[in-house]
Parts: sequence; structure tokens; C-alpha cells
Amino acid sequence: MILQELYPNPDATHEVEDITSEALKQLYPKVPGFRFNYVIDPYVFEEDSNLATSPLDRLILKFIRSQSDLIVTTGATAIAEILNSSSFAPMLILTRSDDELDIPALTKESSRQVYVTQKLETSYPNSKAMAIGKITSTAASFCKDFCKLNGFESIALESGLSVTSEFAQAGLLSEIDITVTGASGQEIAQDVAYSLIQKLSSSVPMYEKQILQNQDNWFFRFDSPKAMS
Repeated sequence: MILQELYPNPDATHEVEDITSEALKQLYPKVPGFRFNYVIDPYVFEEDSNLATSPLDRLILKFIRSQSDLIVTTGATAIAEILNSSSFAPMLILTRSDDELDIPALTKESSRQVYVTQKLETSYPNSKAMAIGKITSTAASFCKDFCKLNGFESIALESGLSVTSEFAQAGLLSEIDITVTGASGQEIAQDVAYSLIQKLSSSVPMYEKQILQNQDNWFFRFDSPKAMS
């Protein structure tokens, strides 16, 4: 698969085969702090990434996961995505519910730890899953403290827009990666990406860092130089 770079190096091309590709290491270097990845189709209105994702987007997400010390998600996202644990990094599932989460990450054995914000006495079929206590503050504040306490420095955030906005407004997002699929041109893709950035982070500036294209898939990277790690 070929990625055409439109910004900041117009007309540069990058060949991507798998997550070991040198091109991905160059285009998506490891980022300290919280990194949010999201895929959206301008013509699909349901908040379900499975309806918009593409093979290249899934490959990039897999690569971002492989670079992360921790993957953070929410109970709602984990249920919607029927989420499995990752072989690349531990996972933290943020939830305020005491209800059983019937998801593969908790019901199937995993090689990596899965942390869940439920009562300490809660147990799971996956022996690598453990409850770490309920959230008593905002999700963003809890997650920031948890990561500092446990030495997690590069964190992949995979959550819905409302929770992500909380992280953004708290100044915690170092980078936002947006994939726009199915757009008929760069102008439409860029409008969608900027509208999403405005929705997520209206009070904390995010700056366009990179634009890539593969057919009708557009890949945007935005960063915040002032983000708190």
C-alpha cells in the first residue's frame, strides 16, 4: 500500500506493507503522552468505527498500539467494538458501572494485563484481568494519575468522542490522529477532520502536523505542543 504525503512534504510517497514497515516508524513515531486515534466516514453517521474503517487504517491503529505502553478505552467502547485484549500492551478499561462486562478482553485469557475500574472484589474469567477500584474523580484525572503512578508514558486512547473531549479539554492529548474514509476529495476530508478537532478540543489548540492519502482515505495528525504528559 502506498501513502502519498501531502503535508509537510508534498508529493513524498511511502510504501507500507505491515507494522514492521520503516515508513510507519517515520510517519507515526512514538509519542509521549496520550494519543487519540479515530476513524470517520463523512457519509456514515453512526458512531461505530467498524462502519468506516479500512485495511490501511486498521494497520496504522495496530502499529500505534505496538508503540504504546498502555491502551486506554471505556466500557462503552469495549462493548461496542467487542474488544479483545492486545498482545502489544496492557489495557485500562474505564467504566463507572458495576455490571459485568461481557467482552473478550475480560472473558478470554490474555498475555497482557487488563485493568478495570470496578470494585476491588470483582473477578473476571481472564486471569490477567484485575479490578483496580472505582473512579472517584473525572476519567481524565483518574487516568492521568494511574499512568504516572505506574510509569506509563506513551498511551493510546481509544474511546468515544465525549470522553476524548474531556481528555482534550484537560490538556492531556499530545496527538490526535484522524482517518477520514470515503471522502471524494481533500477539501471534504479536511473539513471533516477540522470539524472533529473543533468538537473535541475547542479551548485547547491542536495543530495540523501531517496529511497522508491513500485512494479515498485521508490521514491527519494533529498535535498539541503544550499537552501535559
